[in-house]
Amino acid sequence: MKYSVYGVVLLVLAVLTIAGGMVVSGKDVRENEMDKALNTAVEQTMEQLNKEGSYEIQNVQELIADFHQSLLLHISSDSDFEVKILTADIEKGVLDVEVRQTYQTLRGTKKEAVCRKTVLLEQYSDKQEYCVVEFLVNGTIYDKYTIYPGGSLSLPPEPEAEGRIFQGWNRIGSQGLALDGMAVEESAVFQAVFL
Repeated sequence: MKYSVYGVVLLVLAVLTIAGGMVVSGKDVRENEMDKALNTAVEQTMEQLNKEGSYEIQNVQELIADFHQSLLLHISSDSDFEVKILTADIEKGVLDVEVRQTYQTLRGTKKEAVCRKTVLLEQYSDKQEYCVVEFLVNGTIYDKYTIYPGGSLSLPPEPEAEGRIFQGWNRIGSQGLALDGMAVEESAVFQAVFL
């Protein structure tokens, strides 16, 4: 009799554990599906806005319609969805969307999950190449980074050399020391100057 009671208690605990796992898993699955569908729909809509050779989106209503169509293609859940378009601007290439999903759990209670996604479409008419800036100490790279042409030079921390005093950074191929914040228009290599 004693073992029967233990068996029933263990069975009840196992059922409760499985049910709890299904509730948590169900919520995660729904949130993951909504997040993935929203990401895909927003990105596809913005790519369509930027794509050359395809039809052109003429106004905000067409942008929103494209988004709704793409979102519906990626959702297979039986939940109720509320879609809020927070910002839609075809001139600036901005789409900000919030999706609220309402679903029922195994116990019959209603739960809600919210997901928001903002995408900015970046278009560069004259795409700039980066400038590579290198700082050498005794022929070895001490620091290296990239910036856009016209960006401000940021000097690295002063290097140390035993028995020598650091004077500054000299651009290879020119005279004078580099100044922190000076404009960089092209790739450059600077050599540490010691006395």
